[in-house]
Amino acid sequence: MTSQKERKVFFVSGASKGLGLILTKQILERGFNCASTSRNKEQLVKNLKEYSFVTNENFLPLEVDLSSDESIKKSIDETIAKFGRIDVVINNAGYSQCGTVEELTDKEVRDQFECNVFGVIGIIRNAAPYLRKNKKFPEGPRIINITSVGGFTGNFPTFSVYCSTKFAIEGLSEGLAADLKEFNVHVSTVLLGYFRTSFLEKGSVSVPSHPINEYTAVRKAQEMHQNSINGKQLGDPEKGAKAIIDFSLKQNPELHFFVGSDSIKIAEETIERLKGDIKANIEASMSTDHKN
Repeated sequence: MTSQKERKVFFVSGASKGLGLILTKQILERGFNCASTSRNKEQLVKNLKEYSFVTNENFLPLEVDLSSDESIKKSIDETIAKFGRIDVVINNAGYSQCGTVEELTDKEVRDQFECNVFGVIGIIRNAAPYLRKNKKFPEGPRIINITSVGGFTGNFPTFSVYCSTKFAIEGLSEGLAADLKEFNVHVSTVLLGYFRTSFLEKGSVSVPSHPINEYTAVRKAQEMHQNSINGKQLGDPEKGAKAIIDFSLKQNPELHFFVGSDSIKIAEETIERLKGDIKANIEASMSTDHKN
């Protein structure tokens, strides 16, 4: 049997509930080591205490404030102190902010970016020095950023700001993959479709504090997500978590992993629309080149 020190070490953010909790459970169940973060460490520990495969030896629960670089750095340092290295970072923490740009307050927008974008950047910044030096496994360490098909198309009424954070992570990940390639650190994004987690429930989704009634289509979309879609999502989070872990263990993981049949369908429709946009303006576009 593989010794504790020979097992891969995962670092998972946003793990007290939803996909992050399921990822943590499956990682530990499969015999790996895992450090998982939450805003509420006690809740994280409570949600996993029933499982016999979760021990003090293989699991490190961490209470982290993603808006604090000091808190993030401390969590990375504690992980290194306990396990000696990090092999796989899964940036899962995040929430969705409903509302249009016009009706959202400056704080609501900034809080969304603070968690969904700057929290991810903080984890990567503090983990990168250890990832670059990690030569434990020949396939190299990796960073998995959980995003959404909403990071590939923003065509979701009421989620324009949320989608913009996911677009930011998609762009960040592509650049980061190029930056870290020479160190054999793989970077990938997981573009989720709709999964039956707590993501659309109170505490995971925020509604605008000052809604504008004229945005009838936006209110309808918001209500639909909270009341009609919630609990009826197509994706099974247990299967989704397994697919993500399997993907993280691939020899050469792709840069983008669309997860869920709905994610693939939306992505393919978006690609066709983009092709149409290119074709519609091809002559005007080509006319802008220098002739010599």
